Amino acid sequence: MSADGQSFFHRIRTGFEGAFARWGEFCHDHPWWIVLILVGALAYLATEFDTMEVDTSNEVYLHKDDPARVAYTAFQEEFGKDERLVVLVESDGDIVNERFLRQLEAWHERLKEIPQVDKVDSLINARLTIGREDELIVKDLLEDWPQTETEFDALRERIRSNPLYRNHYVNPDLTKTVLIVTPDAHTASYSGAGASDDVDDFDFSAGFGDDTASAEDPESESKDAEDEAKFITDDEIYAIIDTVRELESDFARPDFRIGVSGSPFMMHQLNFILGRDMFVFSGVGILVIAALLFALFRRWVMVVLPVGVSALAVYSTFGLMGVLGMVITPSVQILPSLLLAVGVGSAVHILTVYFQAVDRGDDKRGALRYALGHSGLAVLMTGLTTAGGLVSFITANLAPVADIGIIAPIGILSTLVFSLALLPALIAIIPFRNKGLRDEASGPLQRFLMWCADVSTTHPRRVVGIWFALIAVSLILIAQIRPSHFPLDWFPEGSEIRDATETIDAHFGGATFTEIVVDTGEENGLHDPELLHAVDRAMRFTEELEVSGVQAGKATSLLDINKELHQALNGNDPDYYRIPDDRQLIAQELLLFENSGSDDLEDIVDTRFSKMRITVKMPFVDGIHYADYLKEFKSGFREIIGERADVTFTGVIALLAGSVKVLMGDTIRAYLLAFCIILPLMMLIVGSVRIGLIAMIPNLAPIALTLALMPVLGIPLDAFTILVGSIALGLAVDDTIHFMHNYHRYYAELGDAPKAVRETLRTTGKALLVTTLVLSSAFFVYLLGTMHNLQDFGLLTGFCIIVAFLADALLAPALMMLVAQRQAKQRKEKTA
Repeated sequence: MSADGQSFFHRIRTGFEGAFARWGEFCHDHPWWIVLILVGALAYLATEFDTMEVDTSNEVYLHKDDPARVAYTAFQEEFGKDERLVVLVESDGDIVNERFLRQLEAWHERLKEIPQVDKVDSLINARLTIGREDELIVKDLLEDWPQTETEFDALRERIRSNPLYRNHYVNPDLTKTVLIVTPDAHTASYSGAGASDDVDDFDFSAGFGDDTASAEDPESESKDAEDEAKFITDDEIYAIIDTVRELESDFARPDFRIGVSGSPFMMHQLNFILGRDMFVFSGVGILVIAALLFALFRRWVMVVLPVGVSALAVYSTFGLMGVLGMVITPSVQILPSLLLAVGVGSAVHILTVYFQAVDRGDDKRGALRYALGHSGLAVLMTGLTTAGGLVSFITANLAPVADIGIIAPIGILSTLVFSLALLPALIAIIPFRNKGLRDEASGPLQRFLMWCADVSTTHPRRVVGIWFALIAVSLILIAQIRPSHFPLDWFPEGSEIRDATETIDAHFGGATFTEIVVDTGEENGLHDPELLHAVDRAMRFTEELEVSGVQAGKATSLLDINKELHQALNGNDPDYYRIPDDRQLIAQELLLFENSGSDDLEDIVDTRFSKMRITVKMPFVDGIHYADYLKEFKSGFREIIGERADVTFTGVIALLAGSVKVLMGDTIRAYLLAFCIILPLMMLIVGSVRIGLIAMIPNLAPIALTLALMPVLGIPLDAFTILVGSIALGLAVDDTIHFMHNYHRYYAELGDAPKAVRETLRTTGKALLVTTLVLSSAFFVYLLGTMHNLQDFGLLTGFCIIVAFLADALLAPALMMLVAQRQAKQRKEKTA
């Protein structure tokens, strides 16, 4: 850049520094006005906390207009919620005996009594369809209780021989059974038509083949759609889960071991443990920050002010979430740690320079003027670049990550307000002794910083070569990162949810579900034998297909009823366990089933008999495998059905697969956008396009090394670790800006690169090292957490903070030395 260009940027930088110096004087002269304004804002935000909600559902990972989520919402409006609790019961021996089944019956009945439980399905009420002379009997399996050992033997054989029971209610060796608990479809406050769960309220007079009035009335249809959207809430489902957990101790015994699984229970546990751990370890992190700040500075003001100001910034950010109507998702729960890191870092920088001014004899007003003039612009730019890096995530397809792209930048701006306004005002108000910091407390730190200055200025080419080699190796390792979305793996081995889910996956084909809707588009279209035979082939294909280690469990649908009916009405002959070939016969048999009093058709077909629901049990595996599986599953299923009907795939598994599909694209796009946002800001603060590009190297190095650590340690890229890169970029840029801002300041004053490096590390370097030690320790505390994803988050973020400091204490000075040497050489050549 020309001398005129450098002079222009120097004038801009000097102007901003002068403005911040005057702002420091204003804060000293009018502190109470600043405090009152901010306290008033905090008081208003406090009123918004009651409006905040927590959402850990599977739907929350996708935007509302995402096709997978739209299909899932439409399915729920038609058939209700598909999320169920799967309660496992294990015994050491055969479960078909009086003692076990009586306990199972008592457990079944007690679960039915839980408020907002729609129904419980188990061996106790498993559908038994039999023919007796000219009569069709549909009843519960244990409606007639066995009285003799012979009758128990007959029951055992009936269970083994019934295709509906095997691997659905019992495992092959009859040592395990499951109860499937289905919550109400609608929230307790819902009062729309059809909300009742009472069978007596269902209008059988209309018949399943009749049109309803609402189907012809657009206004009624619109109102029904609005009412049906009032699904049961997560809190209501969690209340059911809490009750189930409380009842376990009353029924469990050594030969009746109970475990709970299913996607609602997984989300419940995820919400509870993550919320608890984030709260506990955020608190522990604050204590660690406070302890280290006191140990390093031996001044209570260096503890209370950084922690207090940062905590208020976190508080205000969550209040703003309430104002904006945002919900707390699993990803948002990392926000306090990020904001504490940024807030404490900014406060420590300002306070360190403030006390350095005190050391040279300035009074409070003069010290505040110097501190804000020296570091105010750097703090502002670090906040803007960190916010800019996080804004890049607003384009993410994963909704919780996109939410971080909205609220995290707002939170960063909040930390700027509190660091640049409230902190100086509190310094002016609080009556503490105006003495400098204890140099002996940071003596070893100062010696380390001077060592970094000597190494980087004496051997710049060697230092740069080592860092470039590390970056090159990191880029190779980064290519091995694997995307993932596997919440089950976040839980520690031995936890109830993990043990129960793995057992159910192994013996029952899965504790979660994929839903398929087959829509014929015409009334009584489900009477077509050709279509039903095609669906039967497709269901067999579903159960036999295996892709990437994923294989579905049992698929259930209307066809199970068709086959049971046909067998029962043909003398209970197993050879007739099939779908009739005659349309009229299918319609007649289904009419007999309706008249038998069973309400099982309600959950699996619509009233016009044009749509059927197929529920497929699925094992809970890494979502990355679902994507490959569902691709073949969908194409194969649709190929078998052909043009006979439209087929829609939805359910929890489809949501998980959709979430994983966008992870890698989100990551690459967000980081590229962040780079484009941060680069111009970096060029502005260093006053040069070329130096700005060079200054990005110490920013990218910590990200590269942190991401490279993931495949080395087997850590996947998921909805949590995707955020580590954004935090890494933000914190790395913060350190680089502080170094570059002060290096160019001292270089302009001294005209000597090695001296400028030493002076920068002596002043700003001390704050950088202190914040590195404090913040990395606070994040490493998360290694003590219960959840693996939280441990990974703490490890990677702490590692990134350390690497970011080393890059700015070694790589950045070495790069500036090489730039200075090149400039000196060019000046010498021009002179010659």
